[in-house]
Amino acid sequence: METSIYLAKLMGPIYLVIAIGMLLNRDHYRAVANEIAASPALFYLAGVLALVIGGLIVLLNNVWSGWPVVITILGWTAIAKGVVRTVLPARATSWAAKVTGNANAMMGAGLAALALGAFLTAMGYGLAG
Repeated sequence: METSIYLAKLMGPIYLVIAIGMLLNRDHYRAVANEIAASPALFYLAGVLALVIGGLIVLLNNVWSGWPVVITILGWTAIAKGVVRTVLPARATSWAAKVTGNANAMMGAGLAALALGAFLTAMGYGLAG
């Protein structure tokens, strides 16, 4: 449980900052995502980083009960994202274009990141309950 709390303390505020940035600067974040998708090198690097970060999360917190399962799912999702970006870059680029081209999808991603950040921050810093 201690590792889950440390990861929540790290990840929660990061998700909050990114979410607030996404919601306040949607055009900027859309442009950044499009630029990454347009650069094979950056897209590959983002995939490798997702693999490494996801692998570390799963290695440290492969917990399948209670609230820490959220962190585990984020780790496995990062691994899947990294695999798709490195093994199927054309497909991943196509999916990224669909998401960044849809204002509602970008808003949804920002709101999801906000909720996730609030949840993890609350759990990590003992604000829930």
